[in-house]
Amino acid sequence: MSELTVYGNILSQPTRSVLTFCRLSGLEFNHQDVDFMKKEHLADEFTKINPFQAMPAIVHNSFNVWESVACVMYLADVYNVDNQWYPKDPKTRARINSYLLWHDEGVRSPLVNYLRAKYLVPRFGGPELTEETEAPYRAKLQEWCNTFKWQLAETHYAGRTSTPTIADIFAYNEVASAVALMNLDEQPEIKRWYDEIGAIPAVQEYTQQASEIRRKVFG
Repeated sequence: MSELTVYGNILSQPTRSVLTFCRLSGLEFNHQDVDFMKKEHLADEFTKINPFQAMPAIVHNSFNVWESVACVMYLADVYNVDNQWYPKDPKTRARINSYLLWHDEGVRSPLVNYLRAKYLVPRFGGPELTEETEAPYRAKLQEWCNTFKWQLAETHYAGRTSTPTIADIFAYNEVASAVALMNLDEQPEIKRWYDEIGAIPAVQEYTQQASEIRRKVFG
């Protein structure tokens, strides 16, 4: 049995990012699904692993780590990862880390908040967005779009690196889950990047799994 277990649900974008990092880095691991629809993330068993009850979390030789970026950084250290996805070159890694540490606020927050307000809240009985209440979400989306195009402008990749890295994996998973909010054909720079990252086999596999689960759960 592997000494590493990744806890989290495939529908969780950060979980997919950590799973993909493990696959791309050739790490042996177990994936333990945490079904948020059954509130398994609130159970005592998972709370002992992550007291904040958020996904993903990892357990490596009985040592637990939470927060997706922290998981990647920890795994890179203990497994001595030095590959295209997270190279040890200090300047390259600094650029990747700069993106990763900005990702939650700069990418995940505007996309997930808009997605939740537009689709999930009404589905579970909450109010639908009006033109007025939707405007701030659209403004945040446009702000993300402008910033992300600036990031891609230098090298075509999220971390401003010469090849795709884990920064692109994190970014892609958020965009893939929120793609219904935008017309990527109107954003050719983002569309080219999106299509390239989405064609990476491990990314494609987990994205397809998430899409199948989403169709079963939400129709």
